[in-house]
Amino acid sequence: PLARVTQAQLDRLAIAPEQVEDLYPLAPMQRGMLFHTLYEASAGDYLNQMRLDVDGLDAERFRAAWQATLDAQEVLRSSFVWDGDLNEPLQVVQRRLSIPFVLHDWRGRDDLESALASLARAELAQGFDLGAAPLLRVVLVQVADDRHHLIHTHHHILMDGWSHSQLMGEVLQRYNGQVLPARQGHFRDYIAWLQRQDSDQAQAFWRGQLKIVEEPTRLVQALANLRAADANNQGHGGFGMRLDNLQTTALVEFARRQKVTLNTLVQAAWLLLLQRHTGQQAVVFGATVAGRPAELRGAEQQVGLFINTLPVVAAPLPHESVQALLQR
Repeated sequence: PLARVTQAQLDRLAIAPEQVEDLYPLAPMQRGMLFHTLYEASAGDYLNQMRLDVDGLDAERFRAAWQATLDAQEVLRSSFVWDGDLNEPLQVVQRRLSIPFVLHDWRGRDDLESALASLARAELAQGFDLGAAPLLRVVLVQVADDRHHLIHTHHHILMDGWSHSQLMGEVLQRYNGQVLPARQGHFRDYIAWLQRQDSDQAQAFWRGQLKIVEEPTRLVQALANLRAADANNQGHGGFGMRLDNLQTTALVEFARRQKVTLNTLVQAAWLLLLQRHTGQQAVVFGATVAGRPAELRGAEQQVGLFINTLPVVAAPLPHESVQALLQR
């Protein structure tokens, strides 16, 4: 695959050919994130950040654990090339990279909370150049003699939430001196699995699923009058509702009796809301799924972007019970 990338492209990425460990295409979700990041680079929609306090941390040992994890997980050493005469974007895995790790000593600062918040915002504002790996940074701030504040920022194109948990678990295991079991499989195996799928069969399946949908489900159209009445409305807002223990228990028990998950119950409620507010018989919304094929060796332990967004389609019937809808 290296022959498909020109020397000029590698020069722009500041990568010597001998430093390229692997090259392979992007997963569909990665292609979507690449497009939207390039289309609106300043939006920062695909930047993820985790902040937390850690007590009793050895900073240098922590840095070494991050470096060892970067060495072990090739996805974390990936950058992306999309210009020139390429038929499709590719991800370039480099053989060796140093973890971007910054350590600050802010013990005794009077403005600690506001300074930490500003630092985190600056990390997000800095963003990432998708052509320059690694697409993650670790900032560690010592805030007391035995406490550090961790700010970990990465681009979503590298990994999903499941993978991030796997990543943090590996960092902590290495920090504690544990020997991790041998890896099974790599992210390129998932890309190869995707390429083996029958796209015509998939398209036929989804056309069948979506044939009952006559028009897009756009809740915003139902709110047009509300937007017109409120000149100060900026197009988005928030609504929060907290369920107490009794309500939560009742929902969990109801879902268990119906032999469905709580997630299915919430999705059914959302379908009903969409139908009632749009006036459409058949409605559809997107739901994120894990996307890890059971037949892919070691899929649950791999780090990468496996998620996909699939349409959930339904046409709840007026005479139908909630139980019947949930089963459908």
